[in-house]
Amino acid sequence: MRKAMVAVVMATLLSNSALTGSALARDRSDRPELSASQIADRFGARTARIKAELRLTPEQGKNWPGFESAMNEYGKTSADRRIAGRAARAKHEGSYDVIERMRMEAKYLGERSVDRKAIADAAQPLYVSLDDRQKRRFAQELLGLSRWPDAD
Repeated sequence: MRKAMVAVVMATLLSNSALTGSALARDRSDRPELSASQIADRFGARTARIKAELRLTPEQGKNWPGFESAMNEYGKTSADRRIAGRAARAKHEGSYDVIERMRMEAKYLGERSVDRKAIADAAQPLYVSLDDRQKRRFAQELLGLSRWPDAD
């Protein structure tokens, strides 16, 4: 029973990723491809927008540089990862190896995990200094980070 359930889940995941992948490919073809520096610049702009929306007090502002640095680093690694992904897709255009795809996804998830932990560690001192309104807004941004258009 357990093996059958695992097989069904894997089949569903694989079919959904194949369908989603082709839909994303169509959506991406309509947009110009950004360079690594453009992607990183967009992260920087979003980080600046977060700071402006939080309206930090001078005391809270002391905790901002660590978070900003982590976000800048995340923007750079995300940009590099996105450019590398483009090159890998172009290299393997037309072919689909499920095992290689699983390995690439595992590598990607591991890298994202490290990135998210670094951001969480850097955000902690800032987060505890925020008032309730600021915490809600900051939490929305952090939880939505993976849905940012320029994120990976």
